[in-house]
Amino acid sequence: MDNVYKKIVSDIETDIRNGMYKSGQRMPSIRKLSQKYNCSQNTVVKAFNILRYNHIIYSIPQSGYYVVEKTLKNDMPSSSIIHFDTGNPTIGTMNTPDLKHCLDRAVDIYKNNSLNNTMYGVASLRKLLAKYLSDFQIFVDMKNIFVTLGVQQTLSILTFMPFPNNKSKILIEEPTYRHYIDFLKYSKVDVLTIERTDSGLNLKELEKLFKTENIKFFYTIPRNHSPLGTSLSKVQRKAIASLAEKYDVYVVEDDYFGDISSDPKYDPIFSYSDHAHSIYLKSFSKIMPWMRVGLIVVPTKLLEIFQEHIQLSYYSSYFSASLISQATLEIYIRSNILKKHTAEISKELSEKHLLLKKHFKLLRQYDIETIGGNYGFYSYLKLPEWINEDMLIAKLEEKSVLVKSGKIFYYNQDQYKKGIRISIAGVNKETLERGLNIITSVFKQLKDAKHPK
Repeated sequence: MDNVYKKIVSDIETDIRNGMYKSGQRMPSIRKLSQKYNCSQNTVVKAFNILRYNHIIYSIPQSGYYVVEKTLKNDMPSSSIIHFDTGNPTIGTMNTPDLKHCLDRAVDIYKNNSLNNTMYGVASLRKLLAKYLSDFQIFVDMKNIFVTLGVQQTLSILTFMPFPNNKSKILIEEPTYRHYIDFLKYSKVDVLTIERTDSGLNLKELEKLFKTENIKFFYTIPRNHSPLGTSLSKVQRKAIASLAEKYDVYVVEDDYFGDISSDPKYDPIFSYSDHAHSIYLKSFSKIMPWMRVGLIVVPTKLLEIFQEHIQLSYYSSYFSASLISQATLEIYIRSNILKKHTAEISKELSEKHLLLKKHFKLLRQYDIETIGGNYGFYSYLKLPEWINEDMLIAKLEEKSVLVKSGKIFYYNQDQYKKGIRISIAGVNKETLERGLNIITSVFKQLKDAKHPK
């Protein structure tokens, strides 16, 4: 009889999926179900409690149990489409029970807090983040930490904000984060670019730009680069910090996926800097995609002007993460669930990287230059001249494999290195293997057509 409650749960879930119980419909009474399953009413109550915990039903005192609106559905996205085109992890693959626990705790603990909280973010979270960041060799006071919605809103404020160096141009890597490229073009600000390759940056070229150009800040993604999937060496990270101080250029370091690193000895640019010229960005959205929350570490000299521009930004958009997101993040960190979660992601990623390594070796025989694939979600397949990029993407789409054209990651199209970005964020290992097999077969077909036997 111990498993009767499991059968009740399973049967009710099936009935909801099949439309027997509609959204908002009252469930059969506890007494009626205990008679149907020939069990005690306590067994039915246990089943209802599980369904309620999973947000499938809800209770109204003195009335009964009802089906939650838009709950279990059969119209899930087709698993036949392989999404190598998205950098967003699939929420369904995450630790949902941990999330529910943290959300419940967050609502309970923060229920009396004001929604109109400080623009800095919740004080207890900021204090905790200062300690959390020290694990990444970032030692700062909580006064320098702002809790944000994420990288995009922060970059928009930094772009228009005046800096103490009284400079105006923004230097970005080529290629780089596509949404910032779109924003910069829309905003019509002065932009300079420096080539980012498999081996990183040309430091002589970087110094020349810092020395001769009127650069306000240099925006860089040192590790887990999008779209290349590479990381800058320690020598380059230290050099960037040194050159920034020497030429009075600020560095905006986007460490959006910094919690996941295959190199335990990796230290951010910030750790090598004088802290006066280094701005550090972090997002938690890649490891907790159900929330939009991140942080920025702002140099003391910029605090006042940055705070002013946050206030101004409220006329057009929100800057701070929601109270519930901040509360959930705080509980994730305090309970060590975040560490557990990142360890699981790291393990899964390392297994996926082995698959990439195996298939990239095969792809090279078709004149494909593979970049990245050892860090994070992204890698880049640089295409030879004889391959028509649009035709390749269309052929892959015909076979239900979606990828991103490399064009969107370049600010200047005349600098474009023809290729496609592969993201392993939204696929499991089995789907990854299947997709890579399809990509390899398409490249083989294209080469066979070019060199018929």
